[in-house]
Amino acid sequence: MDECWQKYKDMALVLFCFVLLCWAAGQCHASCALENITIGIEKDGCGNCVSVNTTSCAGRCLTQADVYKSSISLYTQLVCTFKEISYVTVQLPNCPEHVDPFYTYPVALSCECGQCATDYTDCGTLSLGPSDCFSQED
Repeated sequence: MDECWQKYKDMALVLFCFVLLCWAAGQCHASCALENITIGIEKDGCGNCVSVNTTSCAGRCLTQADVYKSSISLYTQLVCTFKEISYVTVQLPNCPEHVDPFYTYPVALSCECGQCATDYTDCGTLSLGPSDCFSQED
């Protein structure tokens, strides 16, 4: 009976180690991927907010921080960002004649872990949610 109990404990230990290893691998793996989002678009003078569905990049990327920070080497933090993008133009309804009714927004086609490209990406924290519009404030 003690022999059976020992085999049971050994199998339980192996199973526990396997589950722990699988969990750790899943937690450490970077997951940067396309995500469906809804954004609110508006223009001054049109007086309304239109919700559109698009794709963006979301997730986490592995970053290693050096223990010793050198003033000569640059520190680069990887972020989940666009690899390929296209643009879609929509016409906003109810715009007066003097206001251009067209609005162009980006659509992510693929994502990657890379340095944030400040020429076409807002690398800071958004102050509004992606579907918020100023004209909807109470």
